[in-house]
Amino acid sequence: MLIFDIDKFKRVNDTYGHAMGDEVLKYLAESMLETTREGDICCRFGGEEFVILLPETDKLMAFNIAERLRKKMESTISPCGEIVTISIGIAMYPEDGKHPAELLELADQSLYEAKRIGRNRTVEYATLVK
Repeated sequence: MLIFDIDKFKRVNDTYGHAMGDEVLKYLAESMLETTREGDICCRFGGEEFVILLPETDKLMAFNIAERLRKKMESTISPCGEIVTISIGIAMYPEDGKHPAELLELADQSLYEAKRIGRNRTVEYATLVK
């Protein structure tokens, strides 16, 4: 499971307005669909947070998908005319947790760690517990 949000999204809304903020969210959604595989489930979780469920995916593949999306975002201009970056947290079933709510919480902890250590990065839950 990947959970991520747009770094400094409030600044996008405050600078360019909510209509442009919506365009940036659509741009991210399109990028998610371009980056993921058939069978992966892409969801908006609320506000500027998103979740991608990656069935039948090992840790390395999950990390690679996360990084492809993150690198795509950091290297392309969004509809607001600026690069918009994302921070991503990863938690894996069953290694990190066996219940969906637990996985979501662990992925969220990883996301907040990614933001804490500088944003625009991917953090796996497994690296937090070592």
